[in-house]
Amino acid sequence: MEDAEIKNGRGRFARRLLIGTAALVVVISVALVVLWQSRLGLAERIVADALTSRGISNASFRISALGFKSIEVLDLAIASDANKETQHPDLAARRISVIYNFGELLSGRVQSIDVEGLRVHARLDDNGLSLGAADSLLQQGGTNAGTAAALPDIHVLDAAIRLTTTQGTFDAAGDLEVSQAGATAPIVVALPALRLNDTASPALFEPVVLAARLQLDGKHLSFEADGRTAPARGTGIALTKITGLYDIDKASASAKASGQISFVPGTLEPKDLSRALKGYVTDLRGKVSYQADFSFSNSKLVSSGKVVLSDISFNAGPTVVAGVAGTIKLSSLLPPRTSGVQTLTVAHVETAVPLEKGVVKFEVGPAMSAQLVEAVWPFTGGRLTLTTPKGAANSFNLKVDDVDVAELLLLLDVPGLSGTGKLSGQIPLKIVDGDPIITHGALSASGSGVIIYTNEAADAAANTEQTQLLSKALKNFHYTELSGALDGNINGNLQFQIGLRGANPSLYDGYPINLNVNLEGSLVDIVRRGTVGLRPLELIRSGVGKEKEARPE
Repeated sequence: MEDAEIKNGRGRFARRLLIGTAALVVVISVALVVLWQSRLGLAERIVADALTSRGISNASFRISALGFKSIEVLDLAIASDANKETQHPDLAARRISVIYNFGELLSGRVQSIDVEGLRVHARLDDNGLSLGAADSLLQQGGTNAGTAAALPDIHVLDAAIRLTTTQGTFDAAGDLEVSQAGATAPIVVALPALRLNDTASPALFEPVVLAARLQLDGKHLSFEADGRTAPARGTGIALTKITGLYDIDKASASAKASGQISFVPGTLEPKDLSRALKGYVTDLRGKVSYQADFSFSNSKLVSSGKVVLSDISFNAGPTVVAGVAGTIKLSSLLPPRTSGVQTLTVAHVETAVPLEKGVVKFEVGPAMSAQLVEAVWPFTGGRLTLTTPKGAANSFNLKVDDVDVAELLLLLDVPGLSGTGKLSGQIPLKIVDGDPIITHGALSASGSGVIIYTNEAADAAANTEQTQLLSKALKNFHYTELSGALDGNINGNLQFQIGLRGANPSLYDGYPINLNVNLEGSLVDIVRRGTVGLRPLELIRSGVGKEKEARPE
């Protein structure tokens, strides 16, 4: 009897133990299910705490997947309170995937990180480089030997970086790779094809593609890049090589840029570098090499540079310029400013009159105020000097010194016309709507000379007494005074007034004659083609002696 009761008691205990164990398993299972279902929220808290420990508190994100081999974070945004609700956070990423195995994860290491849609807004101002609410990523960018593991490989697709500076805002877009060979090794960022744009309107430069490499070694960020044009097809044309160093603690930086550019129409033209240059010159050819230096410290940006021009030629409207050469030294690049007066040589200018072997001096001052100091050209035995009056925008003064009349008339190439003497004077110029306008230009001979005009066509046209007299006088006219006045558009219609006082020794015993000649037409036609000549019937309004005045009919 007792044995039966003992057995029954043991059976009840076993059943109770079994039921209790089953209940415990159910509770644990339910707890595990609840814990698994809440793992994403728990992981988000852990990630948020990790970001806070690194000084980043204004971060929003969500974890969409968590497993034993990977975690996926979506819609990461780090923003200061000022712009937290805007569409422009300081740092954002559309998707971050972290790949790991469980054993490595327990020791704080992961295999790789893939990032899509990275957006960074950086600022460079008097206080140095800033990432706003993500600044601590720069401050903690160094490595601590013996305490930190090497960064995993990080692959970033569709990165967009906006850099705001006191000189403007620039956008860069492309892919990048981040790697670190060891815990104490520098962090390397490779950007195989970063597209750089100027956001200003109009843009200072056209888009450039940079193949860049950045290296973060402790508190020093060094970088180097090769820049090329960004054509719709092909690899582009090499433009620049850039190297630099940024000290994070001192908020100081230095950089150098250099390159050599060959301009060839149809291959590389000014408009390919800056849309603002389109239309200023055409058919540009030649080589330009340059060097630019930048430094930033004590909240001050300092820049300087040098540009070397070699055999530059171009068209500016109807004017052809060739053989421009020289070195331009710049004391500032942002904004551009020359180191005093700069000098260039110009082999040839083809304008209304051809000019050879000129020297041009100019200066770019504060606020990009460019001024032509002096342009000097030898011309028909004398000299032409172009200067800019101070404070007169788009105004110039052309000084004529000792131009030889004989050589000038040879240049005009009017059949039967020759002479002697020297001309000097002043010709004011003003650029109006792109055209050079002469107002009250005046020339005069410094002494006496001779004008000879013998032309059978002119003789045949002289069918009145007055024109016959003028034709005879000009066959050997010894002048005591020679003056000229010019007014009008050099590229269009010009009015010439020529005054002569003197006599023909073979005509009326050298009786004194005053001649006033009026011409009107294109200077280009007169000089290049001789289509306007000194034909008395058409051009002369004259006076003979002191009492009689003859007029053409």
